[in-house]
Amino acid sequence: MDTVLYNKERLLALMDRFHLDGVVAATPENILYLSGFSSWSQNAYRYGGSQVYVVFPRDQARSPALLIGGGDVGYTALDDVWLKEVYTYGRARKHNVPDTAKLTAEEKRAVSVTESAPMGRTPEEALARLIKEKGMDRSQLGMDHSGISFTTFEMLKSHLPQAKLHPASSFFRYVRMIKTPVEIARLKEAATVNEQAIKAMLTCAKPGVTEGELAGIYKSEVARAGGQVYWMHMSAGRGGNFPAIKNRVLQQGDIFRVDMGCSVQGYHADTCKSGCVGQPSEAHRKKYEAVRTGVLKAIERLKPGALPSELYETMVQGVRAAGLPNYSNFFVGHTIGLEAREFPFLLGPAEEINDPFLPKSTDIPIESGTVVNLEASSHELGWGSVQVEYTLVVTDKGHEHLIPPEQKLYSLPLH
Repeated sequence: MDTVLYNKERLLALMDRFHLDGVVAATPENILYLSGFSSWSQNAYRYGGSQVYVVFPRDQARSPALLIGGGDVGYTALDDVWLKEVYTYGRARKHNVPDTAKLTAEEKRAVSVTESAPMGRTPEEALARLIKEKGMDRSQLGMDHSGISFTTFEMLKSHLPQAKLHPASSFFRYVRMIKTPVEIARLKEAATVNEQAIKAMLTCAKPGVTEGELAGIYKSEVARAGGQVYWMHMSAGRGGNFPAIKNRVLQQGDIFRVDMGCSVQGYHADTCKSGCVGQPSEAHRKKYEAVRTGVLKAIERLKPGALPSELYETMVQGVRAAGLPNYSNFFVGHTIGLEAREFPFLLGPAEEINDPFLPKSTDIPIESGTVVNLEASSHELGWGSVQVEYTLVVTDKGHEHLIPPEQKLYSLPLH
């Protein structure tokens, strides 16, 4: 199965549109997107420690290359990393290899990376040299500035005085807006893990259990599946967007809402569940069904060409017509991918954008290949809240649920 994540056709087309001779990825999301590589050191030493780059020329006669610190060499040898031109910076590191015949395929790839001398003493020197060797030291370059400190950016400009370095992290987000089949498969895996972890947690939710204990179950289930937890909005009885209170004990009749997010293989999942410890009241059911009706109305309109503002207005009007006449909200969901929210970020009323690499408004026609979370919630302080959320992929013919949808008002504990 093909493991390459990035949308090559879209990447090159947008480089042409914005007159970029090359791009340099620097954030973990864009490094993974263009190379398949995930750096342990970049995630561990975020502020001034490890730097990782992918240099990607527009000229396809020049191959893209990955630049890493020496401590990451072993991870570049993994099968998931499809970008094979790899260079290091910093102190030279040599492996002890008494007998090359005994090396595994991964070990051979790791040894090959360290056979040549480091590209430079510092990451800035190494990156500048790599850009020069790719023939782009007089070029227009899109820089993933969100992963490059101000000091590093200024040093790069001094090393490359004739190049034009453009802050361009938004360019990468615009490229990533349309997902490849491999990305959609990863998003589906992440959504499945998130759904199963939440269900495992809710199965244990009953009077006498603490919110902290439930949070621990969710975390362990995600970790067991190889994922990473990013947020846990869990409120039993308090009903709002609050983190779990470790010593809060569930009681019969508690209204609950959970909104959990994790990632698997770099790709995010986000979903929610609403319900009651015991049987929900009739008023609880009516509020939930009104919100659910509004979201389902928006889903009916989800197809290529639909505008976020139209989906938003459809949802709001649907909720009001279904029984909450004074309902208001600020969005109807968001896009999702390597980041929990991707361009155009919030799906709702149009907002102006002032960025050279993005459209002038967030209210752009949705395209096939976009993955979205359509959602809505209703909050009443002193009572609680309800929320409904679905993850869908936009297709040429309309849309499909990423995983089988299961949104209902839950009665806990699950059986």
